[in-house]
Amino acid sequence: MTLRKLEIYYTVAEKLSMTVAAKELYISQPSISQVIKELEDDMEVKLFQRIGRKLYLTEEGRVFKGYALRMLNLYRESQEVIRDMRELKKGSIKVGASTTIGTYLLPDIVADFKRKHPHVDIDLFIDNTHIISTELLKNHVDIAFVEGPVYEEEIEKRKMWDDKMVFISSPESKWGEQIDKEEINRNTLILREKGSGSREVYENFMGKERRRDTFVFGSTEAIKRAVKKGIGVACVSAMSIRDEVARGELRISEVEGIEIKRDLNLIYHKDKEFSGLIEAFLEFSGSYIEKKGAQ
Repeated sequence: MTLRKLEIYYTVAEKLSMTVAAKELYISQPSISQVIKELEDDMEVKLFQRIGRKLYLTEEGRVFKGYALRMLNLYRESQEVIRDMRELKKGSIKVGASTTIGTYLLPDIVADFKRKHPHVDIDLFIDNTHIISTELLKNHVDIAFVEGPVYEEEIEKRKMWDDKMVFISSPESKWGEQIDKEEINRNTLILREKGSGSREVYENFMGKERRRDTFVFGSTEAIKRAVKKGIGVACVSAMSIRDEVARGELRISEVEGIEIKRDLNLIYHKDKEFSGLIEAFLEFSGSYIEKKGAQ
């Protein structure tokens, strides 16, 4: 059964005249008769009966008319929804993000994208890079943005932004704008948990040897609070401490002669086909920092 056959049947059922239906649908009357016969053969019932010169619906024909209308309306509705999605008037995306990106970058991107496309829904799922990668493989998120390395062969990645890493200490510390590795090692260190992109960047820079004077916290916000209290020092994304530095709550330092940078990447399953909405969101996100910097 095709939509065209449904349309022909419904028109005949509505007009109760094959001649009128043929004129309205711009097809021949024999073609209409053939379609009705094929439907009746498929369903093994009579849909119409002719009494005298008039055409009437059988009881089965009357019931099927209601279903035919519902199916035609559903198809038309689906066309409207797809058109709206194509024109970014409707749709949804499930976006994953590792903690730094999900906390300090994506909320602004999502908010500005929503202002431009108010009827689009974006669900944001935030966790560390390892968990986000796992959720992506399960298709629980459509795309994701992470700051840590990803090792799964099924996942593709594409660089989106640069991120600068800096060391932070409390305002009472004696650190200056430039420090060396020895100064870092003389302080209690506060790290993110295993699986965090920030943790991976730090260990690649300083080495993975575990020191006894180390705390592990599960969020950058908790790390910042601990550093403010003078518990220790930490290596964090520069984007995560702009407000605290501006208020004088944290001191920022860089390692002499070394700039610690990392890529912030888009990741997606290699078999994922991007919808027009995802493509639009990625284009908007990719140019977001550059546009904001120019404002």
